Amino acid sequence: MRRLPLLVLVGALTATCCGTASAATPGEPARYAKGRSQPVKDPVFPAYGNPSIDVLHYGLKLGWQPDRRSLTGTAALTVRAVKPIKEIRLDFGRALKIDHVTVAGKTAKPGRRGDDLTIPLRATLAANKSARVVIRYHGVPKPHNSGQMRYDLARLGLRSSADGSAWALQEPFGAFTWFPVNDHPSDEALYDVAITVPKGWAGVAHGTYGGKTEKGRKVTYRWKSTDPVASYLTLFTVDKYRMHRAKGPRGLPITYWVRREDRHALPVIRRMPELLRWMEKKAGPYPFPSAGLVATSDSGMETQQMIALGGDYLRPEVVLHELAHHWFGNSVGPRTWKDVWLNEGFAMYFQIQWTADHSPGSMDDHMDDLRLEERFARRLAGPPGDYRPERFADHNVYYGPAVMLHEIRRRIGDDRFFAMTRAWVQEHRNTGQDRASFTAWVNEHTGEDFTELIDAWLDSRTSPED
Repeated sequence: MRRLPLLVLVGALTATCCGTASAATPGEPARYAKGRSQPVKDPVFPAYGNPSIDVLHYGLKLGWQPDRRSLTGTAALTVRAVKPIKEIRLDFGRALKIDHVTVAGKTAKPGRRGDDLTIPLRATLAANKSARVVIRYHGVPKPHNSGQMRYDLARLGLRSSADGSAWALQEPFGAFTWFPVNDHPSDEALYDVAITVPKGWAGVAHGTYGGKTEKGRKVTYRWKSTDPVASYLTLFTVDKYRMHRAKGPRGLPITYWVRREDRHALPVIRRMPELLRWMEKKAGPYPFPSAGLVATSDSGMETQQMIALGGDYLRPEVVLHELAHHWFGNSVGPRTWKDVWLNEGFAMYFQIQWTADHSPGSMDDHMDDLRLEERFARRLAGPPGDYRPERFADHNVYYGPAVMLHEIRRRIGDDRFFAMTRAWVQEHRNTGQDRASFTAWVNEHTGEDFTELIDAWLDSRTSPED
């Protein structure tokens, strides 16, 4: 029997069930309207994120010193009050020291408790009013010990190596280890990021590459996100990268950032235009203005517009999986971590379809293999819609939902199924969704009632086929 690659990757998606507002309210900077969200408290990881605030924009000026493995930062946040507030509470790693904080240009005295940063306001900030908060800080970042069973999620956030390189990958949280943030997928924001490093090094972030400038013995790399980004999809990495350029479908600009030791993987990396074209046939146009891949030290993550992969993850099927997340995750994703299956079910399904298209065996053959793995994953980590929190992003949220999607496809046929997957992304771009909205939409789009099937695959303690 053929065995599918048991990918233990990091999955992704974004934002708000009701979407991102397209127009600013009075007192809210119009240029940041696309960063407007409707934050909620997370039912799985309630200690992270603050539903009383909505960060519209992050302006991050970051400096990395490889010899000291230290970070300096200035974070300028435009914060909207969801309800009247007297303080702004953010997630921010205790290892980093605060140098200065201002609110609306006036000095503020923050309070800290663990990984929480609280900034008092001189007067109550009314609902839908905005404040500009600027935080200067420095220190040696430390990754967060998450307690997760997955080995690659046991330590989250920014990590560094003895050679001075650094990379920050974080899901379900961990961005707080390198900048002050409302660290929850329901609060998406726009970003401008500048990373200053010594000459010979390069700083790579999420978003579209905006070029570099040199001053003395330092180089600053600039990145911009004009589509809203969830904090777990942000990226910070510094290494001795060399940039390569390519073009994807319709001239889409692509950049690859590759280290000397990863040059052997360039033939795989350069297949991105081909993989993007394949995904566009299944899911519609790529949802962002640029794409890219950066070779990190290990692990893998579908960070927005710039997937990060390293080591054994630099394989075509894994690159395809992470690119699929840019549709099913980065552009449309779960409002809370309860519905991480929305990320992984779709990405896993398209990975299997790509594998079936490029290797022996039919799609049904590959799905039969997956059904065997799904049974074990469900017993180990719980049903995909109610998984064990310490087993976040285990195989159960990949396999069961992928089989569920295949069952929907078998009932409605290929043409209607792929029309549905394209419409799901195009109609819900830059929003976050949940099970209720997904189920209602599928039922309406197909004209059939799939509620029982969806609930069975997401809630059953044993396989619905047993």
